[in-house]
Formats: sequence, C-alpha cells, structure tokens
Amino acid sequence: MSEGQSPDRLTPEDLLPPPEAAGPVGPREKRARDMATMVALLGLVLVAGGLMAILALVFNQLLIFAFLAAIVLGGGYLSFHYVVWGRRLDRQLAMRSDPPRGSLETAPQIPLPQGDATTADVPVEPGTPPESSHTAS
Repeated sequence: MSEGQSPDRLTPEDLLPPPEAAGPVGPREKRARDMATMVALLGLVLVAGGLMAILALVFNQLLIFAFLAAIVLGGGYLSFHYVVWGRRLDRQLAMRSDPPRGSLETAPQIPLPQGDATTADVPVEPGTPPESSHTAS
C-alpha cells in the first residue's frame, strides 16, 4: 500500500477519552494518591528483592553479595530522598503564591549596556585595584 492510499494515522487524542474537568485536589485525594504511590514502590522493591534473593542463592559468591548490598543501600537512599524531597517540594509549592501569568513577549526588555571607551578592556597590573587602572595620573 502506498503512502497516498494509507488510512489516516491515529493520534493519541483519537485513542484517549476526553479529559475530565477535575477540580482542585483536596487533602484526602492527595493522601490516597501518595499512598498508592508508596504501595506501588513497596511492591516494586519486594519483587526486586525476591529476584535478588534468588540470584544470591544461585550465585553463592562474595561479589554477588557486595552487588546486592550496593543495590539495597542505593535503593534505600533513593527511596528516602524521594520521600523527603517530594514532601518538602509539595509544602513549598503549597505555601508559595502563584506568580502572575503573563506573556513573555509583553515583559519589558532591559537594554544591555554597550561597551564604550571607559569600560574597554584595560590591562590591570598585579597588585593595583581595577579602579586605579582607568584613571589618568
């Protein structure tokens, strides 16, 4: 089939239902979403831990245990970082007032200063302040 005879291509908008008009998210909905995220992460950790345990049983070597320890410690650190940083960011966003939303094109443009003879690059001798190099004796 040639390019001209192919049917119209599907886009994500064709496949997805129309977005629902959702109001502001309350603390209950947010807590439920956070709990669902934590349950999903816990399930992922348990499955990964089970696979690593099977790997440790099959390959009974010190290198494998060191590898497992690095993964467990790294995963623990990243999980802790995710929880602490995410909660702190949520609090900061909740306390911050929304900035005015305007077009960037309408924002005033500050002109950049152009170089002139007084600000030209003048070599500065070591040990002298830069102001003294621009003044005449």
